[in-house]
Amino acid sequence: MSVSNPSLGWERLQDEFYRSRECFDLSWDVNLSDGKIAIAPYCAAIAYFSNKSSATFSINKSVDVYSGSGEKIYSIPWLSSNGTITTLGWTNKLGLIVVLRNGKWRLYYNLEGDFNEYDLELSSSDDESVLDCKFWDKGFVVRTNRLKFYAVLDYEKLSPLRFDDSPSASVLQGKTIHCWSILPPNYSRDLEIYLSTDDSVLKMTLNSIEDTNYKDNVPLQFISFPPTGNFVSVYSKFNRTISILSANFQTTYKTYISDSESDANQMEWCSNDAVIVTYPDETKVIGPSDDSLSLYMEPECYLHPEFDGTFFLSNTKLEFLSRVGNSTSATFKIGSTFSSAILLDAIDQIDNHSPKATENVEIIKDNLSEAINYCILAAAEEFDPYWQKRLLRAATFGKSIIDFYNPDDFVETCKNLKVLNMIRQPEVGLFLTYSQYLDYTIENVIKYILLRKMHYLALKISQYLNLPDDDIYIDWACCKIKASGHLDDKKLCDDIRKMMKHKKVLSYHKIADVAYYEGRIKLSIMLLNYETDTSKQIPILLEMGEDEYALVKAEESGDSDSILYVLITLINKLSIAEFFKLLKSNRPRTIALFLSKIAINDPKLTYDYYYQDDQVSQLALIELQKSFTDFSTTQNSDTMTREILEKRKLHLNKAAGLLERWKFTEFEGKLVKEQIKAFEEQYKLSKSHEGFGMDKILSPAEIIEILLKQGELKLATRLHTTLKVDEKLFYWKVAKEFSKNKQLHDTLYEFARSKKSPIGYEPFFIETLKNGDRRQASLFVGLCTNLSHRQRIHMYLKCDDFRSAVEEAYKKKDVEYLEILGSVTDNTVIIRLSNEYKDKLKSSRLPF
Repeated sequence: MSVSNPSLGWERLQDEFYRSRECFDLSWDVNLSDGKIAIAPYCAAIAYFSNKSSATFSINKSVDVYSGSGEKIYSIPWLSSNGTITTLGWTNKLGLIVVLRNGKWRLYYNLEGDFNEYDLELSSSDDESVLDCKFWDKGFVVRTNRLKFYAVLDYEKLSPLRFDDSPSASVLQGKTIHCWSILPPNYSRDLEIYLSTDDSVLKMTLNSIEDTNYKDNVPLQFISFPPTGNFVSVYSKFNRTISILSANFQTTYKTYISDSESDANQMEWCSNDAVIVTYPDETKVIGPSDDSLSLYMEPECYLHPEFDGTFFLSNTKLEFLSRVGNSTSATFKIGSTFSSAILLDAIDQIDNHSPKATENVEIIKDNLSEAINYCILAAAEEFDPYWQKRLLRAATFGKSIIDFYNPDDFVETCKNLKVLNMIRQPEVGLFLTYSQYLDYTIENVIKYILLRKMHYLALKISQYLNLPDDDIYIDWACCKIKASGHLDDKKLCDDIRKMMKHKKVLSYHKIADVAYYEGRIKLSIMLLNYETDTSKQIPILLEMGEDEYALVKAEESGDSDSILYVLITLINKLSIAEFFKLLKSNRPRTIALFLSKIAINDPKLTYDYYYQDDQVSQLALIELQKSFTDFSTTQNSDTMTREILEKRKLHLNKAAGLLERWKFTEFEGKLVKEQIKAFEEQYKLSKSHEGFGMDKILSPAEIIEILLKQGELKLATRLHTTLKVDEKLFYWKVAKEFSKNKQLHDTLYEFARSKKSPIGYEPFFIETLKNGDRRQASLFVGLCTNLSHRQRIHMYLKCDDFRSAVEEAYKKKDVEYLEILGSVTDNTVIIRLSNEYKDKLKSSRLPF
């Protein structure tokens, strides 16, 4: 166990300290100089493709993916027919990008070799091909041999953009590009490409090219931006100078002249603090002052910058160079009198049973809280578990002395360091600094571990941090399915259920989806039966062709949206016959939704459904609706109205024929046929009378009513027989309409007397009286022979016809009513007549 002070490995650069620490001793057998290399964010994975062209390698070439510790994760076999690889790169979600010379590129979205292929759409007319490529976390830019640039700005939106489409792109023609670099869109509004030419540095965006007017030490060999994007470093091969500039190339902050006689291999930033330049024989770290550090690294060394430092990848090691943090410097610097250094020394005194431990606490008692905080921060920065524990022990000792110290940061750091030490093991191969761990987030750490199929480790970390673990179980089940081709569906389903038995709710649809794509449809259906969310079951069932089962599940759920989703999907997927066959089962809710939400907007679909289901009444209703709609016209030509007549007759005849086919609607069919006759009469009347326009259909009763309003009693009488209008209805309408017109009252009276009325004569009396003609109403009272004489007397009184009332009472020898009639009027004539009739009746009753 190493117990030497960490500061022994520090290098001083002006007022700051830098240190390079080994992360992994690589377990691979790879020579980086023999191939193309791509390092994923945080060095979570390394892709390598050998450039060797021997007979063996040309047949068995592959893109190999390693963990950060050099352990091979998987290989992608690469045939020459796939294309020539130009560059490798990574997305921020650990997707491997393979860019080919012909402009095609692949995104391997998992660590199992699955990929999607896309095309940058290079020009085929001038034999254009990809030269090189620059990546950032969300996209990449390629340069072609025709000095054209193509960009993919977002892996979620994969449409390629051409920079040479701008009018100013012709500026590049004839120029030599010595080097180029990109400033991603997250640092400015646009993606910016910086190009070093013979005499200047150009800035290119999608819309323009402009000269930065930077002409010092050009042409340049390297252009590099720090993680913050607020500076730029440039390296001139011409005179081996390294310059630090503002990001817009307008201000030079520092120029450093290298004393190395070799050409630089690579230049990158170390966080935002220093610039690293690698040479074949050394590595230089250049800070803000005139000083520099010389570090020994292996000749073949690749730099991978992160926001808090830089990874060094060589054939044998993975190292990390970073600035020493203030808390670590204050704690470990030789001779430090800072409170955290004294607190850490107190632990040594305690271990040695020395009383100086108490003296140390007394010295820093006023700064004890600061000492604890610095020890916690220093522990987070250390890679060595020995120093992590020792620093946290010092913090614990300090906490035991101070009152009211908030332990949250301490507890959080302890948890995070325990997780970090787990994933820093060579078997996992993910060496994150504490800052990187917080930036990467624990969720992404677990996703990485799941990509590596280390489910037990992922589960332990989730349980330790009290995180949801559903995704871990789901991923395990998906991997189990892919790896268990030898197990039958029932056994595999039971194994998965056994593992998940303690999970009350789990997204089984995700597991079923994988089973389906693995060709195990029966297993997929088994797993879907355990899915509690119907909306998640249905899409998979439909995709695998289990249409009827999907409809059953939707119906069972009672969810209208799910049922409609299935119906809309199936109606676009199946033939009409197949679709209706599924609906024929006893599914009233589904059929109701189909008719009310889908078929309602498609009359033909509605008709086809009722036709195949032999619903005669509904088919007839559709024909009736058609006869009422879509035939209105504002034209009065005979041709147009005749056309409307024939169309309506066509639909009405169809409706009648359909109704007469079924015994329960036979009567309705006859009524429709009678309506056709009425329609023909309406058409004839429209030529000679007003109110019979063909813009609407009139019933027989309505035709009669209109004729009566026009005084056409004779014609109405004939048509009511022809159209089989009920006799009683006809008499009622005559009484109602003719009573409204005083000029027709005599005609009405003659009509009423012409033959016995089927409705009696009270309606004539009522309608005439209602329309204010009391004299005419009185004429109908005498015709009401079916009523009692007293009822007729009351009717006469309503008409103010007292004479007729008295005559009626006398005729029926009703002395009582004669007395009453004489008492309710002031008319002396009526009173005298009443008395005379009353006396006559009384005298006739005297005995002889």
